[in-house]
Amino acid sequence: MLRRYCLLAALFACAPLAHSANGIDLNVNNKAARVTVDFDLSNNLQVDANLYHHQDKGNVFGAGLHLTGAATGGRDPLRAGLGGRLLRIDSKVAGRDDGTALPLGGFVNYTLPDYNRFVVGGSIYYAPDVLAFGDVTRYWEYNAWAGYSVLRDGQIYLGLRGIRASFDASPNVTFDSGVHFGLRLRF
Repeated sequence: MLRRYCLLAALFACAPLAHSANGIDLNVNNKAARVTVDFDLSNNLQVDANLYHHQDKGNVFGAGLHLTGAATGGRDPLRAGLGGRLLRIDSKVAGRDDGTALPLGGFVNYTLPDYNRFVVGGSIYYAPDVLAFGDVTRYWEYNAWAGYSVLRDGQIYLGLRGIRASFDASPNVTFDSGVHFGLRLRF
């Protein structure tokens, strides 16, 4: 119960950050929720902070830095970002392992040119043992999604996510491997 109150307090502590944010993304399924807040800096740099919580498996807290931009010419329907994240991983499974990881990766978003309210995208991040610390020996994550912009700055989407970490003392922990529903807002 104390963990739930701490999680709720952390979300409220992030509320002032959302005021100066460029976007917020909230996605859920039956057992898990993730909230991400992103900030656009100068020179095509984007910073994000996120919190992933699974009722049975644990939490992943993170912050990322990406270089973003158009990956194609013309009307720029394909946008991408390359960078990394610093993650704190707390597992509730087996030995209650925890640690940090620095996964590298990126994301892409493609807006259909003739149907510009439809967007598809994905991301992938990986941290081998050399970029994992504490009890964590490896971390990987993938996301794929398709969305519809109900408003120009408000999008709903359906996604597929996989989050897995390996630990010293316990087997691989799959934090998530399923479908989620999301809401993305731009400010």
